[in-house]
Amino acid sequence: MTSLTMVFYAGEYHGDIDALTHLCDLTGSAVPDGRPPFTTLEEARRVLETCTKLYSTPTLPALALTVFIGRKKRSKTTPLARLDVLLHDGYAKTTIDAIDAPRVAMTSVAVDTDDDVATIVLKVLAGINGD
Repeated sequence: MTSLTMVFYAGEYHGDIDALTHLCDLTGSAVPDGRPPFTTLEEARRVLETCTKLYSTPTLPALALTVFIGRKKRSKTTPLARLDVLLHDGYAKTTIDAIDAPRVAMTSVAVDTDDDVATIVLKVLAGINGD
């Protein structure tokens, strides 16, 4: 069985993960009924929807958030994507750097000052589908 992992860091990633501040890790999976498998970002959204209903995660102590998304099987994690989120004037501006696709800038989404990191990323991913 595999699971999706999301590792959250405060700070802007410039190639040195040690320069970031680790905030939390989330691991889970979501499997659709009667349809093709979710994409990585669809599954991440589903996992975050469950997480934000049941748990809280840290609030962001900076204006930048980096999230690494991977697929974990046993003890090995395969990187799939990185989300780079910059907060400014109540909006999250996000770029997605997927392993198998070009880097994409997303439309900014509104966030609240008290949103935790899982809620911020959930809002970003919900914005992809226009929810």
